[in-house]
Amino acid sequence: MRILQYEGISRMSKYIRFLTWNRTTHTAIELDDGRVIEAWNGESCKAVRIVDSLHTLHTPGTIVKAYAVPELTQLQSDLIHAWLLQQVGKPYAFWKGCMRFVTRRDPQPYDPQSFLIEDYQPKKWFCSCLAFSALMQVNFNLLERIAPWRVSPGHINLSPRLKLDEVITVKADLSDLSVFSKAQSLQPKASPHA
Repeated sequence: MRILQYEGISRMSKYIRFLTWNRTTHTAIELDDGRVIEAWNGESCKAVRIVDSLHTLHTPGTIVKAYAVPELTQLQSDLIHAWLLQQVGKPYAFWKGCMRFVTRRDPQPYDPQSFLIEDYQPKKWFCSCLAFSALMQVNFNLLERIAPWRVSPGHINLSPRLKLDEVITVKADLSDLSVFSKAQSLQPKASPHA
């Protein structure tokens, strides 16, 4: 499993960069088989989706930094995968996600010393919030004392628990632009990183 950090070049990415003061505009999780789960706000999908490739529907030329999570065990990775599959299809939190960085408004009471991920059950997801929450499901905190809804894509890069694995430039992916639903079979594929 890897954390993907996109430095987007689309109009939407420029907007997110402006709101969050960071070059990183999108976060996704790449599964061991190469598929990607992300909270996505595009013309064809405004929800948590699972796709075949980190290139799918992203603007060609976008830089993606893929980070390994060396301390993550295989059991933790499997549990995160299962939890993420339960999120597929939930709507994307555009206004509440992006505007939270401007308004600094918390969606619920928050004490950084006593916060439990079980107390946070949003109906919509912002990309970095989804990835951060997924890791918290297995008590793996990328950053300490911060709530998932306060995490912008650029915050993820600050984690000392991530190791830069690869820098990739997005290519046009015309082979498969479909979005998988929960109802479809999600059998593992051979891992390209094995």
